[in-house]
Amino acid sequence: MKPSKTFVLASSLIAAAAFAAFTSLSLIAQTAHADNLSNELDSLGGSPALVQEARDLEPDNQMAVVENRAVNLNWRLELGIDMGLVGGGDSYVNTQALGANADLHIDPHWSFGVRYLSYNNTLTAQGQQVFQQAESSQAINGGGASTAAVSYPLDTTLGVVSFYPIYGKLNLFNEAITQFDLYVLGGAGQTTSQANGLSPYTSTTWTAGGGVGFWWTQHFASRLEVRYQSYQDKILADATTRSESDVVTMFSLGILL
Repeated sequence: MKPSKTFVLASSLIAAAAFAAFTSLSLIAQTAHADNLSNELDSLGGSPALVQEARDLEPDNQMAVVENRAVNLNWRLELGIDMGLVGGGDSYVNTQALGANADLHIDPHWSFGVRYLSYNNTLTAQGQQVFQQAESSQAINGGGASTAAVSYPLDTTLGVVSFYPIYGKLNLFNEAITQFDLYVLGGAGQTTSQANGLSPYTSTTWTAGGGVGFWWTQHFASRLEVRYQSYQDKILADATTRSESDVVTMFSLGILL
């Protein structure tokens, strides 16, 4: 006996409904699995269990997770001591610097700061030779010859603005992850210099440069900074000023308050 048309139609409708229900459940299950996988991947850096599972799968590989900033730089005060070398300036003088810095971090991208440097100056080999020749000439001519004119910086005070556009982290010997910022800066201030036999002379100083700041912990920081400085000095009492330029390379150790 052939099935009735009604029975065939009902069977077809039931089969179609079952197939649609199965397809829907499969799509829902796949979507839920994808959402869970996405959430797990998004939270990989913050899930110690997932990180440990990854390490267990590759025990011979060292793994470290880079997350967001670990050191807060919003409204933090940085205080440090500086030491470094000065290039340029008078060719007869070697100059080293010791100083201090203070930076108020408004946020991770901007800070306003102060730089102070006190200089220690010694004659180069060429400078010593020139001075010895000048002293010999004075002795022969009975003091008629002038001494060699040398100018050297005494100290510099600057106000600077720093911008930190690049942020990153370093894995140090698989022992710790340290965050750093590359930055540029600019500012102005004053430099006091002195020529032999003259009173100190102070002039306006302009500076521009850049560096890298390392934020080791919430309260310990260091910097490597290179700055160009331009100022005026005098080498003779009746002479006009001359332009001088220095390249200052500084290393700083500091604290974050």
